[in-house]
Amino acid sequence: MDPYKTERLNHTIKKTLSQLLEESVKDPRVGFVTINSVELNRDHSVARVYFSSMGDDGDKQRSLAGLKKASGFLQNCLSKSMRLRQVPELRFYYDETLNRSLELDHVLQELEERGEFESEVARKRHYTLDGFQPPDELIAALCSGETFWVAPHWNPDPDAMGSALAIAAALRAMGKEALVLAYPDPPITLVDLPGLDEAVLPDEAVKLIAHAPPDTLLLVDCHRIDRCGPLTEPLAGIKNVWCIDHHLISGRQSAAPGWIEAKSCSAATLVHQVIVQLTAGAQNRCEPFEIDLDMASCLYAGLLNDTGGFRFPNTTPVSFELARRLAQMGVDTAKVARQTLHRYRPEGIALLQRVLTSLATEAGGKILVMRVDREMLEWTGAVLADTEGFVNIATAVDGVEYVVLMKELQDHLWRISLRAPGGGNVQQVASRYGGGGHRQASGCTMTGRAEEVAATLVTDLIALIS
Repeated sequence: MDPYKTERLNHTIKKTLSQLLEESVKDPRVGFVTINSVELNRDHSVARVYFSSMGDDGDKQRSLAGLKKASGFLQNCLSKSMRLRQVPELRFYYDETLNRSLELDHVLQELEERGEFESEVARKRHYTLDGFQPPDELIAALCSGETFWVAPHWNPDPDAMGSALAIAAALRAMGKEALVLAYPDPPITLVDLPGLDEAVLPDEAVKLIAHAPPDTLLLVDCHRIDRCGPLTEPLAGIKNVWCIDHHLISGRQSAAPGWIEAKSCSAATLVHQVIVQLTAGAQNRCEPFEIDLDMASCLYAGLLNDTGGFRFPNTTPVSFELARRLAQMGVDTAKVARQTLHRYRPEGIALLQRVLTSLATEAGGKILVMRVDREMLEWTGAVLADTEGFVNIATAVDGVEYVVLMKELQDHLWRISLRAPGGGNVQQVASRYGGGGHRQASGCTMTGRAEEVAATLVTDLIALIS
């Protein structure tokens, strides 16, 4: 049969049946019936008629009975009005699609009321600081442990180290033993953080773990031991490992148990919430204490730097809510900003001058690539820690959507920092090479000649633009 002819017949039968039900069928059971559609079979011998009606299930059954009783009359009327040689047998079926549509509308309305259709940016406006609640298992582990090592990721920034120092101070206030692990040549943005002078370097950690290993390792701004650089091997023997982190890094190892919350703008935000719960003597296992000025200052340093001075896209109302609480505790916000944000050693400025000469733009100025190689470091006397903040300088260039900062760790081994000030997703590029982070701030490690690595990353980023 011609499908177009069949469709025209379906439409005509539907229209004719609707008119007959309205004008000629007097059975009250079909008074509120609506014909929704008609489907003829291939040889037009049967017409499946789908209807809906008002009322409950009982009303539906009565309407179906009325239609079946009137089917002969309706077929006869169809034959006369449409002049059909072969009148199809009418078979009536209740149309469930309307109910499903109403149910779907109800579900969609509920989802809309819960904000499920809001953009991520809009949802973040509704977050509250107290809405970030640490898992009970993590709090129990911190309360039950006695000796702690707290480790930030290798090459820590103020968020990682400030959060580590704050939580370690809180554990000591609870009567626990807690030391913070640090790394050689810290950037100048870390040197004034309260408690950093008491942190333990990798060589000392190796000696300590042989004689007095901790019962608990807490990773901060980090959720896998293999992100601890030179501390990876000595820490690998510690069995009881927990983490507090606000981003996932891809890799073969699974994340340690604890609290990983990507909605948070900083590790400091999560650590603050953990400390708040511990201050009250969480789970009746610990002595209560108060957050002191040193803890608050370390947390503010982490919050300030991971939001780029509250100018990065991860800044939310929660960021300002936490800033307000910490400032109320007496934090000298201007002093912390001066000490930890956009601060450089003279050697770092000399290095920056050379790094800027390596600057190259691609894709019509939308991609910016900078390089820090070993020759630059040797010439200026700078160290890799002096590069802290370089990538953020590049993000301020007008029109730039993606930034690549390449730092040479060893010959042809590069640490890559990726940024997307234009709102793109560099996390998917970083994860391709075993790294990760946030959508707009991620990193990875790659090997190869500088030109080859840069060309590969530019190709990947151009694909995001197109």
